[in-house]
Amino acid sequence: MKPHHALALLLLLAACGRTDRQESTANPALESASTISAWTWHPLGGLAVVEGEVNEPTELILEGRSIRERRYAEVGPVRWEFFRPPEGETAILRTTEGRELARFTFSLAPPRTRPGSATPRLARKAEPSTPLTPMTEPSAHAPPIAKLPAPKARTETRLRTLPVTPIPDRKGREFPSATEAPAATPLRASTFTPIEVEPLAPRPVKPLPAPASRMAPVVVPGGAWPGMGEGLNLTRGPGGQKRILLSFDGGSSSEVASEVLDLLKARGVRTTLFLTGAFIQRFPALVKRMAAEGHELGNHTMNHPHFAPSMKRDPKWTRERVQRELLEADAALVRLLGRPMDPYWRAPYGEHTVEIRRWAEELGYRHVGWSEGADTLDWATPNERRLYRSGEAIVQRLQQRLNHNGDGLIVLMHLGSARIQGDRPTDGLGAFMDRAQKEGWTFVSVGTILRDLGKPAWDSQQRLALLHGSAAPGR
Repeated sequence: MKPHHALALLLLLAACGRTDRQESTANPALESASTISAWTWHPLGGLAVVEGEVNEPTELILEGRSIRERRYAEVGPVRWEFFRPPEGETAILRTTEGRELARFTFSLAPPRTRPGSATPRLARKAEPSTPLTPMTEPSAHAPPIAKLPAPKARTETRLRTLPVTPIPDRKGREFPSATEAPAATPLRASTFTPIEVEPLAPRPVKPLPAPASRMAPVVVPGGAWPGMGEGLNLTRGPGGQKRILLSFDGGSSSEVASEVLDLLKARGVRTTLFLTGAFIQRFPALVKRMAAEGHELGNHTMNHPHFAPSMKRDPKWTRERVQRELLEADAALVRLLGRPMDPYWRAPYGEHTVEIRRWAEELGYRHVGWSEGADTLDWATPNERRLYRSGEAIVQRLQQRLNHNGDGLIVLMHLGSARIQGDRPTDGLGAFMDRAQKEGWTFVSVGTILRDLGKPAWDSQQRLALLHGSAAPGR
């Protein structure tokens, strides 16, 4: 081969190798693999916090059996908070194009970390199972296991080495110590003076309470609640009185909570606020203010789960688990204020069934929904393109809804908002309320509507006995 032909061949091979490396670097599968290790999660009260980073604007989807969350992420670090799914649930984090970024399992305990790592690791995509092989070295995650001696050998060792001081008997003689050899002559019976011992009376044994995860069916002290078993779903008050209910849900954030309370206080309005246990734990000062200013505090569950996707109860949400979600949220308020929640609740995502509502009524909670066309969707940001409306548009639509058959309307709004300043419905809410009051409208609470409907009153104090048993619920 001529020298210039060999040189050309070498240059061609080098170019091919460089192209192969470039194609390998651009392989989406490799990009995905490098991205998976960057995503982590950790628990925060009743929330889960996912953290990671994206190198381009990305629409993220987190999906599991009972969770489906969407978020638009700009370039850079991402911190994403949401209500923690049920124990053991696996969720997949992916882009809208279907590229998987991470797969992990949520659990009560924080995810384990490798030695020297400050951030919990997510469970990676499951690999095909392989036969188990004997371990030659201890796992880096498992604590060292000390090898204990057999019980008999350990007891004998202690008897041989334990020093014993001779103790004189009643006549001044000393018993041999445990380290001395026994006497050759057996002891006579007369050496000891028999002592009559009066048997102790048996102490009563107090039965242990049932574990929280095995809660027995609830029996309300003092008998059944009036109206229990009705399965009520309140979505509208009676007409003819020009009354409207502005209700607010508090889930995991409180960006506009103080502003809402200021608006209500300035106009002398007392309404009903539905709070999760997670909200109560994260924002105790706000909750104390709500109670001090006379607002009704309803139950929005502990962790905001999906009870009934598509309005069909998920089989894993049994009567026991649904009632536990409600009682844990209420117990959080008892710990903070010393009193239980008002006898109302609102299902997360508006997902409920007659069966679930009756289970809640066993605990003394009537379900409160909202009127048709009165969900303001004030939580939706421009990223949720199908649902988003500007803050101004929301207030205008609320005014139109009030003018068109608005008597008895129950409106759904929220105490949290990821919107930017100037695009929040609360910006125009005060003007809406001022106009409505001038036109003769009255803003009322759930309790007022139920009295107008002739529903018997429920005494939340009946629930205290149940809540004291749940005073320290564990999750």
